[in-house]
Amino acid sequence: MKKLLLVFGIVFIGVAVAIGIAVWLSYRNVDIEFVHAESKDIGKPMPFLPVFTPQSGIGQGEPIYDSPKHDLSFSLSPANGEGLRSVAMTYLGGSYALTETAQDSLAFTNGEARLILSKSHPSFPQRELVSGAFFTFVTVPEFGIANAVYICAETADGSYVFENDLQGWVFSISKASSDTPRDAALDMGNECYSKYEELVETTSGSGIFTNRNFSVRLLEISGQPHLEVTDAPLFSNAVFSVRETAPQSGIYRNYNPPILTDMSEEDLAMTDFTPWRLKITGVIIPFLVSGASIETLVYKTDKITFSKVDGFLLSDQKFILIPDGKLEAPPPAGYVPIRSDVITPKWENPKVSSVFATLLLWGCTQTEGK
Repeated sequence: MKKLLLVFGIVFIGVAVAIGIAVWLSYRNVDIEFVHAESKDIGKPMPFLPVFTPQSGIGQGEPIYDSPKHDLSFSLSPANGEGLRSVAMTYLGGSYALTETAQDSLAFTNGEARLILSKSHPSFPQRELVSGAFFTFVTVPEFGIANAVYICAETADGSYVFENDLQGWVFSISKASSDTPRDAALDMGNECYSKYEELVETTSGSGIFTNRNFSVRLLEISGQPHLEVTDAPLFSNAVFSVRETAPQSGIYRNYNPPILTDMSEEDLAMTDFTPWRLKITGVIIPFLVSGASIETLVYKTDKITFSKVDGFLLSDQKFILIPDGKLEAPPPAGYVPIRSDVITPKWENPKVSSVFATLLLWGCTQTEGK
């Protein structure tokens, strides 16, 4: 008995496509293609096979953001009979009643704690703040704080209530031996900009970390961790309340990380979900297909059947390409998932992935077989 065995290999490497192995059966040209199974491109050849990662919607909704708290706030009273004003100051959780030292001096004290207001910074006299904002210089001897400088803005026009600009701080210290200066990283952000700084401890165990831009000192006030930050254009010895995220973690922050919320699967935007079929041209009788398979470097399936559609054969099955490994959610029903060696969740810098379609056809052409 003589038979003709036709084997077609289609190889997708990355996003490059090599299609075009043709043979002749009964003087016919036979091709096999990957084509779109759905959408407006149904039946059209696939330029590449996207890797679909099933998603559950968990953690993909709108996150809930926390906000840092103000460490410094104060309110200015009208002038009294002597022309002096008073200040009610809240600083690092403590409350202070201060009185102006002289008329229009903008310097306030209670004999110990001190607050000084200025439109400019002594080190940067050319920079003057806009109306409704002050450079504030805070001294609280009981905390060992001297001339801590903040920028405070009025909460509303004419309110005479001022609060420091909110800054989000995340300070991380590496775990190193006690006799080695530690590395640290500082993430700072507000509504206008963000900064990331890498710092090194000045001497082992000093708790003072510096680079050419920032100086950060980790200190304890009333048993709680605080960061003293100096960045000449904005802060000078400014102290901010933080908390350690977990005991001995070495990570300190003054706000909670965003809380992730969930999204329903129906609302997920799954742009990489593209099902496909195998299309055979040059053959119109399904009986002539004795076998077909799809194979990757990690998976193979040969349970493929075909039906005649408009002068060609189309696989009855719809296929999707998925990563090899644990998935976040099961693949959707109604499709045959083909595992590939791509381990990235989307088609971004993937490992080389190959997909082979192999077709076996039976015929009656006279040939020699081996």
